[in-house]
Amino acid sequence: MRSSFLVPFSLLVLLDGISATRLALQGRASPELPALLRRGMLSGQVTSLNDSGNINHYANISLNGKTYETAIDTGSSDLFVTSAVPNATDEHYNATISYASGGATGEVKAATLEFAGFEIPDQFYIEAQNISSGFAGTGGLIGLGPSQGSVVRLEGNSSAADTPLDRIFRQNTSTPNYLSVLLGRSDDPDDPYPGDLTIGEPLQNYTDILKQPRLNVTVSSVNEFQHWQTLLDKNGIIGPDGKAIPITSQVNHSIDPSRATVIFDTGFTLPQVPGYVAKAIYGGVNGSYLYNISGIGEIWILPCNEEVNATFLFAGVQYPIHPLDLNFGKGELTGVVPNGAEMCVGAFQPFSFDPRINDEVIYDMILGMAFLRNAYLLVDLGDFIDGSNSTTAAPYIQLLSVTNATEASQEFAQQRQNGTSAGDLNASDALETDSSSLITTHTVTKSTIKMAAWVIAVIVAAVVVAFLLLGICCFCICRKRGKRSKGAATSAWPAAVPVWSAAPPSYRSLQDPLAAPQAHDEMHKNPNSAPAVYAPEQQYNTVWDRHV
Repeated sequence: MRSSFLVPFSLLVLLDGISATRLALQGRASPELPALLRRGMLSGQVTSLNDSGNINHYANISLNGKTYETAIDTGSSDLFVTSAVPNATDEHYNATISYASGGATGEVKAATLEFAGFEIPDQFYIEAQNISSGFAGTGGLIGLGPSQGSVVRLEGNSSAADTPLDRIFRQNTSTPNYLSVLLGRSDDPDDPYPGDLTIGEPLQNYTDILKQPRLNVTVSSVNEFQHWQTLLDKNGIIGPDGKAIPITSQVNHSIDPSRATVIFDTGFTLPQVPGYVAKAIYGGVNGSYLYNISGIGEIWILPCNEEVNATFLFAGVQYPIHPLDLNFGKGELTGVVPNGAEMCVGAFQPFSFDPRINDEVIYDMILGMAFLRNAYLLVDLGDFIDGSNSTTAAPYIQLLSVTNATEASQEFAQQRQNGTSAGDLNASDALETDSSSLITTHTVTKSTIKMAAWVIAVIVAAVVVAFLLLGICCFCICRKRGKRSKGAATSAWPAAVPVWSAAPPSYRSLQDPLAAPQAHDEMHKNPNSAPAVYAPEQQYNTVWDRHV
């Protein structure tokens, strides 16, 4: 969870069940968290990405036998708890983790950690005396990111201060050095935010992930800002028009400047992409426009029933994104969508990246939950584990697509369009609005005019067809009567045809969206400071399409 910001939605994890290597994840809403955070919070000296927003996911861990419900995050690397651990050992130094709207500060101590079936003695952690409001009411957070980003390890300057994940793999040498994450969707109101996290083995029904291309984890030019990151293919996003979006990397010292550096982070719900990429995805959508939120920045707003399609490419493999993960519901995003507007939010949000450390740009995109719902993620730590020798393989990432594009389109139509697809409609207009104006009504766009003309044309055609059918019926009746009359030379055509009259049908705009689904907030760490298994082919009914 390093770095952070934006129309934030969180992704941290509740332990639903536990086995030796697998955590079944479940989320729940937290009403205490703020709707939005300044995007500018990515600037400064925050070292970790952290998302503690409206949707919180937790896992139960224990320290010296005391249970803590802690947030789980692949974007940060440290463990902290919010209350005292019994009989803990004081390590005699303090540590601070900086977050977008606060952080966690406290004494570093050691205790026996139990996590995901593993027991790690003398695990270093922060016993936080001061925490940000986003973590109020929680037990803390356990980070599963690269150890290079660990503040506890940096300040402790000893392998004894290694991260929980490093300690697990160093202590259990027969366990493969990887973790995997699958985020999903559910119709179960008691478990609307499912997911799975494994350590050392893949999920049973998704073992094909081990056959997928290995994507090298790229090394950050700033060591403490290392993430689980790799390179997207060159121009590796196919937009709604079926064409590749031209992409230019801003990352300094990239091994391939023609390819974007992307971070995979469960802590981000809404992926963050360059503004021109977001425009290529949403700018041509009927009725879409940029909405500028004072102090936050611009976000894309669009009708809830507009299908949007995009596909990402890694090592030549396509990863289609479900339309419901591209078009998020308004829900409880108060202050995001203008009051009274039945509109939704473009999930892949524009961001002007300026996370510079010593003039270094360290990544181009952050792919969070809206992407990870569509790709099962496996990260092999390789020689990123502290103490690894020269024979240890380099770290890599594997992705397995879990979304069928055709089925996804049908599911979107069922959820948002009453079974009728409107994904092929394109608009030439995109309305840009300024933060100084609060939009409560919208100007009629070309697409609306086109639809009104289309409705009129259908009505006219129906009247013409009715006249023709009436004429044919009259002709047939008269002909039949003529045949029954002896000596009749010809059939009689009716002298007059009754005029067709009917009240015009009531007009209901084709743009009327369904009830907007619930969306959620998130808070992320700024990067610049010091599934129970479920089948992807099941009915796609996300939490965004239902109030919880």
